[in-house]
Amino acid sequence: MKELKPLLKNAYLSYHGLEIIFSSLRWVFLLLSTVVFTVRYTQNPDPLKFYLFVALVVFGILYMGVSDYYLHKSPEGSTMYTFMTKGGPFFDFIAFSALIPLTGGIESPLLPVAYLILLHIAVYWRIVGGLIAATLFCTFYSIIFYMQVSDVYTLSNLVVYFCHVLFLYLVGGLGGIIVSRERKQHSEKNELAEVANRDYLTNLLNHRSFQENLRKDLENGSDFYLVLADIDRFKSINDQHGHVTGDKVLRQIGEIISTIIPAKQGKVFRYGGEEFAIILHMNRKKEVDNLLVTIKEAIASHLFYCDGGESFSVTMSFGSCIQNGEKPDQLVEKVDKLLYEAKHRGRNQIVYSNVG
Repeated sequence: MKELKPLLKNAYLSYHGLEIIFSSLRWVFLLLSTVVFTVRYTQNPDPLKFYLFVALVVFGILYMGVSDYYLHKSPEGSTMYTFMTKGGPFFDFIAFSALIPLTGGIESPLLPVAYLILLHIAVYWRIVGGLIAATLFCTFYSIIFYMQVSDVYTLSNLVVYFCHVLFLYLVGGLGGIIVSRERKQHSEKNELAEVANRDYLTNLLNHRSFQENLRKDLENGSDFYLVLADIDRFKSINDQHGHVTGDKVLRQIGEIISTIIPAKQGKVFRYGGEEFAIILHMNRKKEVDNLLVTIKEAIASHLFYCDGGESFSVTMSFGSCIQNGEKPDQLVEKVDKLLYEAKHRGRNQIVYSNVG
């Protein structure tokens, strides 16, 4: 039960979490389909249906195996990840269309699976996709119904038929509306949260976000280096070239640092004023040093321009150390002293703690 709660929460917050649930359900329905087919096959053996079902199972295992691989191994947003996740409902429809005739047609206990597939389609394609998919399912159901039922136009059979069609359209249409509404609200909430956690000038994560990330990483016991970096003599830049140029310098330096720091290994924050903070999820000082030297040299060699066309360059000083179980404010104070030492040594320096 404890493992289920985070999974459900993740499914509500992201498409990725929802895809994990749908992927798991495919394996459950594959097992359930095998049981249903086996029971029906023992009652009415048909070698052709047996071979078709085996082929369907093999195809399903191959597809679901490949899909799960890209779902867990590929970065979200990559071509294969997008193809496998958004293409999943099409596979589900094809598999469903082949499975239902093999497990009893309109009498198949697996027929309600259509509603889940419709909801899955509505997640990506909203109300239009839900209605189009409902039309496809109704067409498929109509074909099976007219092939299997002898007295189609009796009142009882017509009631059954129209009820199924109605429910399919209701799930497709209303499901699409509900999903669209929920996703819109969630998207707007995420946008507001993103704005609250971003610095308006540099578009880097802001001080508030830095404190939250630092606290979480320390609570989780993650290995990381904290870096504080400060632009040398930034006040003279504002005094000599103006605050507009100073703002441009801040933005460009933020871009330089963000470009160099690998997204999976670190986060860059505007700590405040001309100071930046970096959390590097690394535990080897040599790797951190190589990265910081690259940043320091890239900034020192970069030419900045004021409105008059005059060019100038700036340097930065850095203080860094690996976390050692300190509280957030203790760790920040420790690194801040290292940054002050770098300034005291003549600026354009990287100073590390003797520990780590």
